[in-house]
Amino acid sequence: MRGEIPRNKEALPPCLGRCLSPEGLRGWRRLAASFRPPDCVMGDQELPGVLILGVGGVEGVLENHVGLLKKNFHLITMKEFLENKKELSEKIKSIFIFERRPTIDRGLLESLPNLKVIANSGVGVDHLDLKLISSFGVKVTNTPQAVSDSTADTGMALMLASARRLVEGCQIAVSPDTERFAVDWLGVEVTGATLGIIGMGRIGYKVAKRAKAFDMKILYHNRNRRKEEEEQAVGAVYCKKMEDLLQQSDFVMLVVNLTPQTHKLIGKRELELMKPTATLINVSRGAVVDQDALVEALQNKVIRAAALDVTYPEPLPRNHSLLKLKNIIITPHIGTATVQATCMMTEEAITNMLAVLNGLPIPSEVMEEHELPVLLVNEVGGICGVLEAHVDFLKTHFQLITMREFLENKNILSKKVQAIYLWWHKPVIDPELLQSLPNLKVIANSGVGMDHLDLKLISGCGIKMANCPHAVSSSTADTGMALLLASARRLMEGCQIAVSLDTECFAPDWLGEEVTGATLGIIGMGNVGYKIALRAKAFEMKILYHNRKQRKEEEEQAIGAIYCKKIEDLLQQSDFVMLAVSLTPQTHKLIGKRELELMKPTAILINISRGLVVDQEALLEALHTGIIKAAALDVTYPEPLPRDHPLLKLKNIIITPHLGIKTHKTTRMITEEVVANILAALNGLPMPSEVLPD
Repeated sequence: MRGEIPRNKEALPPCLGRCLSPEGLRGWRRLAASFRPPDCVMGDQELPGVLILGVGGVEGVLENHVGLLKKNFHLITMKEFLENKKELSEKIKSIFIFERRPTIDRGLLESLPNLKVIANSGVGVDHLDLKLISSFGVKVTNTPQAVSDSTADTGMALMLASARRLVEGCQIAVSPDTERFAVDWLGVEVTGATLGIIGMGRIGYKVAKRAKAFDMKILYHNRNRRKEEEEQAVGAVYCKKMEDLLQQSDFVMLVVNLTPQTHKLIGKRELELMKPTATLINVSRGAVVDQDALVEALQNKVIRAAALDVTYPEPLPRNHSLLKLKNIIITPHIGTATVQATCMMTEEAITNMLAVLNGLPIPSEVMEEHELPVLLVNEVGGICGVLEAHVDFLKTHFQLITMREFLENKNILSKKVQAIYLWWHKPVIDPELLQSLPNLKVIANSGVGMDHLDLKLISGCGIKMANCPHAVSSSTADTGMALLLASARRLMEGCQIAVSLDTECFAPDWLGEEVTGATLGIIGMGNVGYKIALRAKAFEMKILYHNRKQRKEEEEQAIGAIYCKKIEDLLQQSDFVMLAVSLTPQTHKLIGKRELELMKPTAILINISRGLVVDQEALLEALHTGIIKAAALDVTYPEPLPRDHPLLKLKNIIITPHLGIKTHKTTRMITEEVVANILAALNGLPMPSEVLPD
């Protein structure tokens, strides 16, 4: 049955049935299950035509793969097509490219009116003009699943062969001139050495998995950083700058696609950054390395050696300088040249072609690289700029333009800006800016609060808005608990006493307030408020909360929280009152003179929401006259307070500089959530954290 995974060797394709062990057979089944061809009931219909260069020979489809293709397609060779163009041109719906053949050009595309898909056997598609192909409405696919293991094995083989001088050693071992083996003929240790992987996609990651077994220290450089758990699984350390990787590595392995950005990625400068004892291994594409610079580096011992599975051209001219060097290994592009890998490449290509022809999701579609959408930011670095550490991540998805660049080139840039990233309320969004950006689709805010934005104005311009509630909740909750504990135990005041030159002894009657077992009243039980309650539960606190909507019963039970419908009831009972609400017209000066007077004289007020949620004049009076014991504020209005503000002179208050979300991890998560929201908006998908005007 078409698409069924064979259960025994006899049912396997001939290319696999003869060579797989029982373990290999199980592995093939697992991989085949991940990209088996979709069931395609053709009935008596003619099979769709697939164009191939030929069968057998140097560049033709392997003869033992023909049976796989013929199950689903009518095979047409280039020779047959050229001899019968009129008859065959309308029958061809797909092209199977094997070893970069047949060549795809405009003439061929124009002669195939019903062509739907070009399936490439292999990952690299630098030999294809994606823009040209896309203009004909033809899809392109590759085979990343099938090639990753084989290519990773080749990379490791080259690294080990170069380190232990296997090729040179083999020549010595079989030479008729060899009389003895020299004891000082030595190689380089692999175990415990540092491997730098440039390009941490599927293949790069599988290289890292293999290298881990050799106890190698693994560094990697990639456009996007891998997830923390993926790094930990292989013990890999991310190098934001490629230069850092080059300077530290004993072996540098190139596993990148060839693009305009990676063309001659490794040149004279990069080779000179490497250790003189280092080895360069290339399993990507020849043009990723400047071969003239490599020849010079190997001749002058700038680096120890190189091992190349790829060159440009392939093969090299027989008089090329690289072929004359002793400290290099060159193989004939054998990265995927195994029986299993080539068979699986054909299987994956078949799956891709059938998916396209049957209107199904395409497992391995290659998309044309479009110009990145333009993102407007206030600035990079500085007080109000996006963090420099996040710029590379943003640039993988967007073309960044600062406000200064925009204002200097308004006529050119105004129509290009599609999104704005607000970092710490900047840039300021006003009618003038909105009117100058006719193609603006989304404004993404770093944080939860949107009180600095005119939501109705923005929405009225047809622009979507998003914030970052998921990224900030844990960090803000931690800040709230830090302020509660610091205020209760008088940490700031105590620190001053401990380091003061005037301190001679620590007074035994200098006491704070007990937190364990106290009553915490949380006003605002959203993501942040709920995480505060989770933390407070561990302190055995009694938890009350007031919110616009009561939480579900199971949520209340999980944290032991009691709902107070009236805010007054919460204020009267609580030892600590934590404000975790958004600033809206309804919450503006929510805590004023009346509310403060309802609180216990021993109570402490903590604000991690927005400064304007509290009437600061009333708070000043309450703290000054002992209506409440103390306050701890991460937010004020304005920020910072004027240096002569009365709140700054009180001893029973802690004020911090709005540090609720200021951790490396949280700011990174904010940027990731912002990117997810913007990309969703630009692609017409549901936004994870869309904010709607009230």
